[in-house]
Amino acid sequence: MAHDPHPAPTAPTGRGTPWVVLVAVALGTMMEALDGTVVAVANPVIAVDLDTELTSLQWVTNGYMLAVASALITAGKLGDRYGHKKTFLVGMAGFATSSVLAGLSNSIGLLVFWRVLQGISGALLAPSGLAVLKTAFPKDKLKVAIGVWSGVGALAMAAGPFIGGVTVDLLGWRWVFFVNVVVCAAALALGAWAISGVRPEGAGRSFDTPGVALLTGALFAFVWGIIHVPGHGWTHPYPLLSFAAALLLAAAFVLREHKAAQALLPLSLFRLRAVSTGTAALLIGGFATFGASFYLALYLQQVHGFSPMRAGLGLLPFTVLFGVGAPTGAALNQRFGPRVPLAAGLTLIAVALLGLSRVTEDSSYHALWPFLLPLGVGMGMVAPTAIEMIVGSAPGHLAGVASGLQQTALMLGGVLGTAALGSVISAKVSGVLAGHLADAGVGEPLAAKLRGATEVVAQGVVPVPDGTARPLAEAAARAGHAAFMDGFHVAMLAGLAVVVAGALISLLAPRLEAAPAARAGEAATTH
Repeated sequence: MAHDPHPAPTAPTGRGTPWVVLVAVALGTMMEALDGTVVAVANPVIAVDLDTELTSLQWVTNGYMLAVASALITAGKLGDRYGHKKTFLVGMAGFATSSVLAGLSNSIGLLVFWRVLQGISGALLAPSGLAVLKTAFPKDKLKVAIGVWSGVGALAMAAGPFIGGVTVDLLGWRWVFFVNVVVCAAALALGAWAISGVRPEGAGRSFDTPGVALLTGALFAFVWGIIHVPGHGWTHPYPLLSFAAALLLAAAFVLREHKAAQALLPLSLFRLRAVSTGTAALLIGGFATFGASFYLALYLQQVHGFSPMRAGLGLLPFTVLFGVGAPTGAALNQRFGPRVPLAAGLTLIAVALLGLSRVTEDSSYHALWPFLLPLGVGMGMVAPTAIEMIVGSAPGHLAGVASGLQQTALMLGGVLGTAALGSVISAKVSGVLAGHLADAGVGEPLAAKLRGATEVVAQGVVPVPDGTARPLAEAAARAGHAAFMDGFHVAMLAGLAVVVAGALISLLAPRLEAAPAARAGEAATTH
């Protein structure tokens, strides 16, 4: 009978039970996921305090996302090679240190620098945490553990705007970073005590250094290009050169992995239908959900004038219903296999985006929140199901790589969604802003100034100079917000098209989870 030639180590789980290990890992995962979105509602306050422009401010979020996305798969491989407990604890300590220094920053440059180091630390702790669970839990309990773990991480990412808004209003933006230290200290102490220091099965094998360099470079170039799309457009030389570099590096990486004796990311892993379909589902779900939530936060704050705390509260239905979707998706996965929760979850997201495309600048919050419900439930069904597909199907010695893969897919989806939907909004605003300004009776030179600030208006901000007469300022604000909403509507419909394609792709998922013997045979094909 076929079997995995590199089984995961089966050592004691340390002094703590598997459930104590789960608490430690979930705390670390919560912290890493939360920091991807928690800063969103703090950005306007940071901009005023550090006297920075929007183009620099976006790197507070993008620098973190770029570092995490570029390093996740490599970090997972480091855990497979040097030990997941050690990698998890090093990442946790680094995350705490960089969080403190980020909170103490007195310039935007320093803040971005520490955010990048925070992202690298988060990349170290996240995949090793999931690999620790695969070692700590018996197979019959692993699905439950992965469901809890993935639910906590994705729920933290979804709750980021709300938690950030409350923290900023009550304590100030620096405490968005300082609170990490408390969570980190608990996870570090608990993890050091409870997690077993198992010698990794691949400790004696060579390390694919060229593969690491090529993959990291390809991911960096790709995300770098995506981040610059909203400001330059898809056809500008800057993002195009980044995408070209990413393509060349990715091609070189594929060639390298075919020849490497100990590949960083065995490409045959994607021959497993559960892995390839789960990766696509996470990428598309992250694209639509986190892209939409980013611009919903801007809509609430800039168009409706909500405070950071109120905007966070406004997005709370999405956060809470995510927690409903996760166990629902797990139950459907257990009963029918992954195809049903993936297709149903993506369909719910599509319904939400269709509804959001009808919201206007004059709509009350009561017209908005019903569409946050299917958005939260849908992503709650997709994320844990897809993560379990990827990690549960991977052979034991690639646990860290599989964890890094699923998190990279979710992270890339969020970054790509924010950039792509932002590009759609910017393009639409450029085409309609002049007409809205003319209809509102905004004459020169204010209209010329606003036409030259399309990128800012595409964020929902209407930069009216101080001293402008109130009637004129109000007319300019109405015109700018109308243009932003035109772009928002088109962006939601674009996201809808992507999600519908994802729902069709999800039908390729296996109907039911394979039996252990069959899965072992599949795993053996990866070598």
